[in-house]
Amino acid sequence: MQLSNEWVASVVETENGNVIERCRLYLDNVRLSGIFNERVEMQWLLRGDSEGMPTDTEADVIDRFMNIACDALEKSDTAVLTVIYTGAKQVRYLFYATKAQDLANRLQPLLNLSQSLPLRIGAIEDPEWKEYVDTIARHVLNRGE
Repeated sequence: MQLSNEWVASVVETENGNVIERCRLYLDNVRLSGIFNERVEMQWLLRGDSEGMPTDTEADVIDRFMNIACDALEKSDTAVLTVIYTGAKQVRYLFYATKAQDLANRLQPLLNLSQSLPLRIGAIEDPEWKEYVDTIARHVLNRGE
């Protein structure tokens, strides 16, 4: 599977503080394939700094783990990382997966090797990729202003 590695980013104001929203571009071939119908969210809860962003230590742990996890998930055609939200004392990774259980099975060996991670994972059917499409639309609108 050929994936774009082009991203767009913006800052979104929320009631809990600013959130940096990074969205992967040019995924229509993957989205329209009909293969990745489950939206899986991985959420890291943070102590964070005074602005709700990850501390350097938290960012290092998260980045190392997520680089390994994303590589394993995308190379196996199990899931595609589409959006990353950072801020308000959390980091959320939004994937679209073939099946949430396949994603969990692929991640389990990585989770067993690491320290206890403050990670939550949830999934929902989303064959239309609604959250991804909405996020892309926000970026298009923000660029038009």
